[in-house]
Amino acid sequence: MKRSIRSLSVCAALVLSLGSTIATAGDQKHITLIQLSDVHGHIHPHAEIFPDGRMDPHAGGLAKLTTLINEVREDNPNNLLLAVGDTTHGSAEMLFSLGDLIMPWLNSLDIDAFTPGNWDFGWGPRVYRQRFTPAMPPLAPNNRTTIAWMDEQLGNTCNVPGGLNATTGAECHVTKANFPTVAMNVYNFNELAGASNPAQPLGPPVHLHDGKTYLIKEVGDVRVAILGLTTDVVPQQAQAFNTGFRFTMGYKEMPQQIAAAKADGADIIVVLSELGLAKNTQMVREFPEIDVMFSGHTHERTPEAIVIRHSNEVGDFSLVTEAGEDCCLGRLDLTVNGAGKIIDYTWDLMEADSSVDEYGPVADMVEEAQSTFLSEEAGGEPQCHTFGVNAFPFGTGHTLCDPLDMVIGYSEVTTQRFNVLEDISNNVMVDGFLDLALYLGAMGENDSKGNQLTDANTLSTTNGFRFDVVIFGDEEELADGSTANGDITVGDLYDYYPIGAATGLAEYSGGRLKTHWEGILDNVFDPNQFRQRGGWFLGYTYNMHFDLRLSDDFPRSISYGAKRIANVTINDQRVDESKIYTLASCYPHGNPVDEVCRTTGATNLRFIAANQEEDCGGYVPATFNGPGGTTIESCQLDMEGDFSILPPVNDENIFDPVRFCNGNPACQTGPLFLKVAPNDFVHPVDALRRYLPVNNVTVADHGLGRVNAIDPVPVSEFGGPGIVQPTQGAGAQWLDRDFGQED
Repeated sequence: MKRSIRSLSVCAALVLSLGSTIATAGDQKHITLIQLSDVHGHIHPHAEIFPDGRMDPHAGGLAKLTTLINEVREDNPNNLLLAVGDTTHGSAEMLFSLGDLIMPWLNSLDIDAFTPGNWDFGWGPRVYRQRFTPAMPPLAPNNRTTIAWMDEQLGNTCNVPGGLNATTGAECHVTKANFPTVAMNVYNFNELAGASNPAQPLGPPVHLHDGKTYLIKEVGDVRVAILGLTTDVVPQQAQAFNTGFRFTMGYKEMPQQIAAAKADGADIIVVLSELGLAKNTQMVREFPEIDVMFSGHTHERTPEAIVIRHSNEVGDFSLVTEAGEDCCLGRLDLTVNGAGKIIDYTWDLMEADSSVDEYGPVADMVEEAQSTFLSEEAGGEPQCHTFGVNAFPFGTGHTLCDPLDMVIGYSEVTTQRFNVLEDISNNVMVDGFLDLALYLGAMGENDSKGNQLTDANTLSTTNGFRFDVVIFGDEEELADGSTANGDITVGDLYDYYPIGAATGLAEYSGGRLKTHWEGILDNVFDPNQFRQRGGWFLGYTYNMHFDLRLSDDFPRSISYGAKRIANVTINDQRVDESKIYTLASCYPHGNPVDEVCRTTGATNLRFIAANQEEDCGGYVPATFNGPGGTTIESCQLDMEGDFSILPPVNDENIFDPVRFCNGNPACQTGPLFLKVAPNDFVHPVDALRRYLPVNNVTVADHGLGRVNAIDPVPVSEFGGPGIVQPTQGAGAQWLDRDFGQED
């Protein structure tokens, strides 16, 4: 197994300031911090490409990570296991269990502290509070839909028809975490009071431990303060994710919490942060009291720790690391002197590659978790599963019946999401959505002006997601000596699109689209790190082409925008800012009907729906108890049959906290959210199940070249060329947030 190990001794060569004391060797303490990052629900091994280019067909997964954790703990008992980033989201197994299938593993690890990622909020606030706080609110009907099939193993009675109060939190619940969550920057918020009071103050922090937002753990005679920053981007996602919560960046809170932890006797300050590498390096530059920053969210891998020096005094430096997804585990060994200063460190980005054995008990746990998702040939007992989407009645939503190991397509080229501007996987996705839209156009679907949907007026985009797995192209030579066959499975599709969105058609002016795309480029490349969003650029269809100027240093008015798009065409014609275009993309349930794919300003939103497969394709249907003793059965959609174009079920007052009245039956007149998409809406994976069986993934059809950077993406200031999204952004240097702390 190849390991990237880098060590730096920083004590011997530093010039001590007058009056400082040199600690003796007997004062030195040695502790190990273990970084578990952005696992994203990848419970089983999968294909992976490691930093040195090795193509490994059997990497990652929970059982290999456990082996590495056990190895570190055995080597140094003075350790802390610290988890940061998206964990309970990112795969089909997570989608169809509200993330619960990973919880037995997490609860078995004896995690010392956890900081959630944006997607850990992705199942809604009731699930989040049940899982990560002491609260036990009743689950919403759509939540009950998703986990009803787990009633027996969880001891639940979720398979009950009705509204919000059909069951209690005690009767129907997800698995509660047995480890503490730290996140200083997420607050409770009273949505009902806020609806009538624009100045409604924030409530207390969601995560408190004896009245404090941080933890202090003593390990190896070192008092370690553990502070947490969850992501600040949850509000840009579906509104249903963050009702009852409010998020800050944590900038105001950070110095207060550091001072409080120091007053509590902390020797070193460790921050677990889901803000992303750019914001996290800048946070360390501006708050040098942070000794260690375990960074998450951006899925970067740092084979060498990033060292940010603040002065030449002993220990006056900070370490920033990021450990990718489940492919790696971070090990940070620290030597701390008697004055509580880090004087030496070793960082090891441990790779969970094919040479790492799977820890048997966890491998058995994963096999059991996957049993209803795999084919009989793979040892499973397949059945249909339904994900209950926001505001849908109990027993309805998006249903999958095909086993996750079923081969659905074929790729001649290796694909993964690991490019800040463009990647083949996103090209494939949007082409699949566009192909469906153009088919509907050929069948008679027009825009609001009566124009048939064609590739001259129709396009698709997908968000700059980072969750993925590697799919090896046919004939690729792999690290174990085998040759890849190019198979794409149903499970792969959910690793790329593990959300419950509906596929919709919406209309925009060319000007509105360009303004939105410029805003995305600002979010990705803003030289002010605190204004970077952390996501990557969007995926665009084959009929589109961009020419970008990322690093022009001409003066830009803040109000005017960066204007990085030098040229954009559709079907070789410049985008007409006054023309109406149809966008085929994802609608997040519960958001306003003027928004598709996080792009506001839409008109004429309508949804694509299909019929369910007859007899569930021979699989066991997802079955629910209906009202009055009836039974509800759900099957996946027939993507070879007919399609319908349907308007929104509701198109105004979709989110109403006054109507909901904080769930109080005495004043509640309706639900918090109204249903928008119709029953049997086409999910993005459904569209790909239609597209991939008849369209191989090839360089000719899906290769890079749709987005051209006239001046290239700069090498990252921190982390170097292996970092995907440059921490310093790209653009006018006068916009850079540089305070000149480093020598």
